[in-house]
Amino acid sequence: MAETHRVGRLRGSFVAADALLKAYSASARVNQYLVQELPPAVWRAPSPLPKGRTIAALVAHLHNCGLRYLARTAPGVSVPAELDRIRVTPAQATRALGAKRRAVLAIVGTALKGDGRIAGFPYDAAGYLAYYMVHDAHHRGQIVLQARLLGHPISRQTMIGMWQWSKRAKE
Repeated sequence: MAETHRVGRLRGSFVAADALLKAYSASARVNQYLVQELPPAVWRAPSPLPKGRTIAALVAHLHNCGLRYLARTAPGVSVPAELDRIRVTPAQATRALGAKRRAVLAIVGTALKGDGRIAGFPYDAAGYLAYYMVHDAHHRGQIVLQARLLGHPISRQTMIGMWQWSKRAKE
């Protein structure tokens, strides 16, 4: 096997699997970062939107989606439990999101280097990562908007921090 010089590069060649995993890792860490930076007043505040979820419920949904595919794909690997959308605290959500990030990197990373299969998911491992990065970004946007509508806009510093993917990926 060729020597790896740095993540995403193999003797000058681009390694898509490594780049996808790095991008997912950064995106998943941004989820944790946002939860950590949220004003406490917005966590369980009723949504100002018709039929809207609380921010706690949005974060639980963001975490819970995709877990079953991971458990089916690698039954022997630790996959975090689902979060209760009503009872979850920001600290529990932060820990769970970190555990999900580690599970995805291990399970989907192995699938990318193998047959690419994610059990029960309609797309391959690369599609899984892309799907959940877009899914998570959609819900992060909802969370940011909802905090603003509740009168607690996300700080400029936090907004900038959500776009510092290189920094988030190293955390």
